[in-house]
Amino acid sequence: MNCRMEPIQREQVIAKYLSRTLDADAVEEFEGHFLGCDECFDELRLSERMVAELRRSNLTWRRNGGVAVLQFSHSAELTHSAADLDQLRREVLEQSDTRVIVDLSRVTRIDSAGLGQLMSCYSHLVRNQGSLKVVNVTPEVKKVMDMTGISSLIRSFNDEQEAVKSFN
Repeated sequence: MNCRMEPIQREQVIAKYLSRTLDADAVEEFEGHFLGCDECFDELRLSERMVAELRRSNLTWRRNGGVAVLQFSHSAELTHSAADLDQLRREVLEQSDTRVIVDLSRVTRIDSAGLGQLMSCYSHLVRNQGSLKVVNVTPEVKKVMDMTGISSLIRSFNDEQEAVKSFN
């Protein structure tokens, strides 16, 4: 692996290195060159920054009265192919909080995969003596939640303070 590789091939190797999918011999060869060559090292660092930016979460956590509130920073879709869906699932399932509110005000679309993940989060929290509530549900998302009956399990509120009080 060296500077004379085709640019696309070089980027593919960098991507495999960053995702830790190179075998041990390839890692040794990669690091032997890329970490010693200033030009290639700069390219690696740029790729690392791009990957880090892409992985930046669209979700923020904060606490309100002992309740974890999860909110999307910008427009989000909870659909089969959307990264926001995986982030939501990971954030809820990997946290120790059992009282969680998800603010859906920036969710523009939800499909069966999104509904399934909401139910997975709900079930996880209930199994751990907790609860999931949603606030600020957009009309589009509310319609889908109502049609599927999920809104009868996951309580929805228009006001975050009202949702926080409902945990008591």
